[in-house]
Amino acid sequence: MKKRRIGLILCLMIILTAVSCSTAPVKWYKSDTSQATFTRDKADCEEAVLSTGTSQRTKQIYSVEGCLEAKGYTAIPLSSQ
Repeated sequence: MKKRRIGLILCLMIILTAVSCSTAPVKWYKSDTSQATFTRDKADCEEAVLSTGTSQRTKQIYSVEGCLEAKGYTAIPLSSQ
């Protein structure tokens, strides 16, 4: 029973790692926003995500990407440029 649980956890970790690595790189855009403002907004989002807790479910719900989108940024895939 314990070996099965460990195997399941390892399998989930591998899947999550593969999914997170497969996302295409993006550039964040918001009109009339400087690089300094974006850097500050991104740091605020990262801090907010870290303060929500450490569970994987929490990190999926509260993501840096979701926070940036809520602040009005749009993700533009680098492959489209």
